[in-house]
Amino acid sequence: MFRREERRHEEFRRMERRHRRRRMMVGGMVVVGSTEAMVKMTEADAMQIQAATGQNPEDMSHEELQATMQQQGVQEHPVTPEDQQAMASAEASEEGGQEAAQG
Repeated sequence: MFRREERRHEEFRRMERRHRRRRMMVGGMVVVGSTEAMVKMTEADAMQIQAATGQNPEDMSHEELQATMQQQGVQEHPVTPEDQQAMASAEASEEGGQEAAQG
């Protein structure tokens, strides 16, 4: 019984890590999110969202961020393959570091 609960907990932690949102600078723009859902904006726009909500854009759900961007008149910029690769690399390196720390 204990092993089953432990496995379930470990699966949940993996899912949580996979869906963790981050903020990174790519080509002078702010990219927020995860590989599943990314949003690209200017740094000024990210600061505007933070000022309006009191939250960092990366701490908001994708839906909250989209709604706030619409309310604030913030225009989303197209996510490029380079942005997607940078996010995937950041997630992979973070996941590898966490597994090494656990092991």
